[in-house]
Amino acid sequence: MHFLLSKKIARFLLISFVFVLALMVTLNHPTARKMSEEYLTPYLPNALQPIAKISAEEQRRIKYAQEEAELKQSLEEDAIRNATNNAIKEKIKSFGGNETTLGYMVPSYANHGGSPPKACFVSLITERDSMTQILQSIDEVQVKFNKNFAYPWVFLSQGELDETKKEMIKQAMTDSMNGNPEVVDITFAEIPEAEWKYPEWIEENKAADSLIALANIPDGDSRAVRYQARYLAGFFWRHPALDEFDWYWRVDPGIELYCDIDYDLFRWMQDKNKVFGFTLSMSEAKEANEKIWDVTKKFGKDFPKLIAKDNFKAFVTKKDSEDFNNCEFISNFEIGNLNFYRSPAYRKFFEYIDKEGGIFYWKWSDSIIHTIGLSMLLPKDKIHFFENVGFHYEKYDSCPLNDDIWNQYNCDCDQGNDFTFRSTSCGEHYFDIVKKDKPEGWNRLP
Repeated sequence: MHFLLSKKIARFLLISFVFVLALMVTLNHPTARKMSEEYLTPYLPNALQPIAKISAEEQRRIKYAQEEAELKQSLEEDAIRNATNNAIKEKIKSFGGNETTLGYMVPSYANHGGSPPKACFVSLITERDSMTQILQSIDEVQVKFNKNFAYPWVFLSQGELDETKKEMIKQAMTDSMNGNPEVVDITFAEIPEAEWKYPEWIEENKAADSLIALANIPDGDSRAVRYQARYLAGFFWRHPALDEFDWYWRVDPGIELYCDIDYDLFRWMQDKNKVFGFTLSMSEAKEANEKIWDVTKKFGKDFPKLIAKDNFKAFVTKKDSEDFNNCEFISNFEIGNLNFYRSPAYRKFFEYIDKEGGIFYWKWSDSIIHTIGLSMLLPKDKIHFFENVGFHYEKYDSCPLNDDIWNQYNCDCDQGNDFTFRSTSCGEHYFDIVKKDKPEGWNRLP
């Protein structure tokens, strides 16, 4: 009796083992398949051999199907890639080639609706900036926006930051991401010394006279501000630390954000085919911008093909006139496409402006150089005013006057302090040019 029971148990275990082995073969376990084909199948009872054979056949069928699917996917990806490359080439051609700003930027818009844009925050740290202001600006951006998106930061400093400051920045960033350092991406890089001094063609005595002559306007007597202006106008986008990125958001020490931004501004800019976004504009002191418009008009005559059709020249000129109005996008908040600055058209424009020496002989700022370049080299629909991004820098506030926007984005600012439609702002001028409806109460502000 015990002998018969033992035989039944052994037979049951053998059958169970065969079924498990067959299942492992079916699931593509290489060791099990080898054991089955070489050692088990030849010795199985006739009734059980079809199980192993079917499993091997099933395995071959699955493997063939997998290879076929992988080949099909590869061919589809190649076709999409080729179609995309061809479409990019045609798009570049339609804009007049790589020499134009729009033609040069085409590849950075090919990701429409795809993976997150190649974007970063750029913060310039100079010897004049306090760590309190730097950490404040980081906290503002992280809490109001980047905690949801985890875009990387690039800090460009005048001289190397000491390790203590770096650790403070890293800790502030980690704290803003719920203490998770794995989602924090920070790059520290130095500004090349050659890009933070007088270029060789500048007459230093003449530049020094300018510091005295313009001492009555903000930062008019500052050499450091002029170095910074030249760097931001013509060099920051060339830094190797930014080579991998298409988009940037400039974050200056001491800025504040008033509203919660619950959508990806970088993706919005990309998918809406925008190039530059701003929150504040103003009319700069006339003395600072002496002769810059004359130089710009001369550039337009020398390089007429680089001036965009349907450009935004109206923003920098007086109504119904060709006269310069000194309007500029305040650069302490900028979101833009880095490839605009990298384009041959903007490079040529900056070199033309730079050679005139107006950054040092007067006080041509990065704001005014960016503004004129954007207004002349791009169609006007590529420039966007962010009405829903409450922003503060020094004495200037951008606070949504539209109550629906103010409530939707949980803004924490006094609408009575909004600068957009003040007399020294260029906001009203912008709204009129683009035919944008002004918010209720815009004309009740002093």
